[in-house]
Amino acid sequence: MVFFGIMMTALSSFGQTFLLALYIPFLIEEFALSNGLISTFYGVATIASAAMLPKVGKLIDTISLKKFTLVTTFLFLVALVFFSFAQSWWYIPIAFLGLRLAGQGLYSHIAITTMSRYFVENRGKAISLASLGHPLGQAVLPAIILLVITQIGWRESLWINASLVAVIVTGYTLFVVKPKHLVSESMEGISDAQKDKKTVKVRQRDIMKSKAFLLLAPNIFFIPFAITGLFFYQFPIVEFKGWSVGVIAAGLTAYAISSTVSILTAGPLIDKYRARTFFPFYLIPFLMGIFVIWFGQSPVTMYVYMVLIGLSTGFGNATIAALQVEFFGQKYIGTVRSLFTSLMVLSSAVGPALYGILLDTGFSFDVVFGVTALILVLIILQSFRSIPKYSRAKWKYKLRKRRGK
Repeated sequence: MVFFGIMMTALSSFGQTFLLALYIPFLIEEFALSNGLISTFYGVATIASAAMLPKVGKLIDTISLKKFTLVTTFLFLVALVFFSFAQSWWYIPIAFLGLRLAGQGLYSHIAITTMSRYFVENRGKAISLASLGHPLGQAVLPAIILLVITQIGWRESLWINASLVAVIVTGYTLFVVKPKHLVSESMEGISDAQKDKKTVKVRQRDIMKSKAFLLLAPNIFFIPFAITGLFFYQFPIVEFKGWSVGVIAAGLTAYAISSTVSILTAGPLIDKYRARTFFPFYLIPFLMGIFVIWFGQSPVTMYVYMVLIGLSTGFGNATIAALQVEFFGQKYIGTVRSLFTSLMVLSSAVGPALYGILLDTGFSFDVVFGVTALILVLIILQSFRSIPKYSRAKWKYKLRKRRGK
């Protein structure tokens, strides 16, 4: 099941921004589109995907994992093939919608929901390992896809993408995943009477009214918002700092390595101490990274910045996924995660738009970094509300005791 999670997150790359961006120059040239128009197509498709995710994603709680995965895969394949046969501009936003919904949204949703549902004692490790598919896809697929595009064309490369998804996911889901694998660790050795015990159903409108949602929502919104926005404008940032564009590729490698190490570290720590313990602190490296890129002058700054935000991204993804189970339970985790995944997808559309508005208005990247840092400080401060009152009392007691000595 862990390999299933890695497979789903890695193959979600075919619907992620970093891979779809490789096709943008070819679409602009072939269909005579402007950068602004194709960005609008992409933004609208992403927002529409975010709006659909809560309704579609919660079905994983009532439909078998196999059926849900196969139907999602079929949608993914239709979007890839439809994209490859594009004959006019109007094909593009429809294809983007299918790829963003099935790829970025549902494939990642299936992976982390599965880890959250079927693992208990090792949930942190399972979520961390499944999340490795994201940096794995970022590290391996862009170079391969770009090579394929240059050799046989962008349309033909989409057929290869579809073939990989069809063969790997369909084959693994049908022939490797067995009913014995779809049993939660917490259900092993429990009587049938206990298994049949009713659990109060979690509704999305109730989730949105809860204190836990208000606590988690800003954090879930921030990382995709900031990462997508900052990465979208990484070339202008380098030009603003006066550095060579060569630092971007090395910086992204540093980011991938850092986030991978952070993900692997997060799992065992979450299993041992609970995700709530780390929630107020995991964004602090990101804040340090913003200050580094804001005030740094040397090109080495780029690597330090990428390492720091990679640490927060990796640890944060695992922490927030585990926290959703700690706050809402695992039975209806698909309903919970689909709502938060929708928020994540929406934020990835808002980030580039907000940063673009600031830059178009005439503000420099100094203002962009300042606004990002201010938002981050406010989110970190409100995150401390997750710490139980008895823990805060214990810390205050220990602090007073030390001062007394």
